[in-house]
Amino acid sequence: MRETVYITGHKNPDTDSVMSAIAYADLKNRLGEVNAIPIRLGKLNQESKFVLNYFDIEPPKLKESMQLQVKDLDIDKGNNIDPSIAIRNAWDMFQQGSYHSLAVVDTDNKLVGVASLSNITKSYMDVWDDRILGRSNTPIDNVIDVLSARIIYLPENQPEYSGKMAVFAVAGDQLSDNEEVIVEGDIVISGDREEYYEPLLNKKISLLILTHGATMSDKMVELAKENNVTVLSTEYNTFMTARLLPMTIPISHVMTTDNLVYFKTEDSLDQVRDAMAESRFRSYPVVDPSGKVVGSISRFHLISSEKKKLILVDHNERNQSIDEIEEAEIVEIIDHHRVANLLTTGPIFFRAEPVGSTATIISEMYLESGIRPSKKIAGILCAAIISDTLLFRSPTTTETDKRILSRMSKIADLNPEEFADQMFRAATSLKGKSANDLVEGDVKTFNIGGQDFRVGQVMTMNPEELIPIMDELKDLMDKKIKAKGESTFVLVLTDIFNEKSELLVVGDNYDAIKEEFGGQITPHGTINAPGVLSRKKQVIPRLTSAVMSNL
Repeated sequence: MRETVYITGHKNPDTDSVMSAIAYADLKNRLGEVNAIPIRLGKLNQESKFVLNYFDIEPPKLKESMQLQVKDLDIDKGNNIDPSIAIRNAWDMFQQGSYHSLAVVDTDNKLVGVASLSNITKSYMDVWDDRILGRSNTPIDNVIDVLSARIIYLPENQPEYSGKMAVFAVAGDQLSDNEEVIVEGDIVISGDREEYYEPLLNKKISLLILTHGATMSDKMVELAKENNVTVLSTEYNTFMTARLLPMTIPISHVMTTDNLVYFKTEDSLDQVRDAMAESRFRSYPVVDPSGKVVGSISRFHLISSEKKKLILVDHNERNQSIDEIEEAEIVEIIDHHRVANLLTTGPIFFRAEPVGSTATIISEMYLESGIRPSKKIAGILCAAIISDTLLFRSPTTTETDKRILSRMSKIADLNPEEFADQMFRAATSLKGKSANDLVEGDVKTFNIGGQDFRVGQVMTMNPEELIPIMDELKDLMDKKIKAKGESTFVLVLTDIFNEKSELLVVGDNYDAIKEEFGGQITPHGTINAPGVLSRKKQVIPRLTSAVMSNL
């Protein structure tokens, strides 16, 4: 079985991040190296939604943490039982398998109790009264199964087996003399003594069990029918039959139903450890989100659990990546950004190139492997390159990006200019977007000079649409950095086709940033940044310079 590896871009994913994860997972799977699963760490932006819809590709599943969950473990399967099964059958399951407990489930596979070895051994040591079969509503099928009995007569309208259990070993005339020995409804074990049968059947007992494989004449069978008496025959002797009969009671009579400890597939391993530390069971049922039992978990599973494997694309900074990343094993990084502060536990495959898009690198890896991407995958790679380079308007653009886009667009049968116009118009429309949408959108956190900067970017073809909400944007940005304990929030408002930006800055470094970008302030309070399109290449380095000059 191939090892599972998750592939993810950064938080608040942009088009390059999402499409690179999908495409690299496709390449990995086609190479047969691993079972690669693309994931995303946040909501899809309008541009990414447009691209996925255009090429009819399912979006990656949202995953917000690498913390191990119960569903990530190789839990034990197949230990569910019906409440009606005999405790003898449950005992056999314990002896034949490696189970420490059995989940007792209803017809919908929902948990109703837990049966353990201690439940069964305790029941065997308990001194039950002789009416236990009736009190436990033991089905006749249990008696037949446990005694390996042959049916001599089974009434269509089965009587209630609620009488006392008795071994009959007296003569028939003695039965007549003592009316209280056997009464109507009793469950009687008898040896191979034909003379016993008639008086017992005439008493209208509910169940007659013949031992040593005894048979019954046709006349007695007719009498059993007349009196509605169930008659079974077992090869066991009388002692063994009497010993086994109490073990036919259903497991529901002895199972644990109070204070059940069980886990959900979505529970984290930390939650499981804490719960196990407060209990002493050897194994615990596991239920899925619908409440159905899917297996069991024990302490062994916690000891033997392995970290999830993770490949990062389009980022290599810890604060941009998935939560609890330290609980995962990073095995690869494919990126086109600066090398940042992410630590790994061992050597990894790290490929970083100074190109305009991670999708450019992924495309190169397809070509190097000799595998031709499908039309759809080539299409999303083109979309990612166009997005990150702003169709070659961004200063991050390289000749490699241009060459790769030319090759991939031929495979995708795509006109880059026409597609870019459609994609950018879909992506930059501010219709229906609130100030909160923009503050929570394409935003990354960077550590610059020991300070945490939140840097977002809004691409638009109509920058004037932002003017009415400037004050609301500032207020939300201020609340965000205060809540996160960050120093500064910079929102880059980019006019794609006029190739300029304005910086909306909130926080500690306003004056230094204003000076770094030339000090020109617009009427609505933003800092002019002509020619600035790239957050990575034109904004982050200058923010770094501003902070360092202010130290």
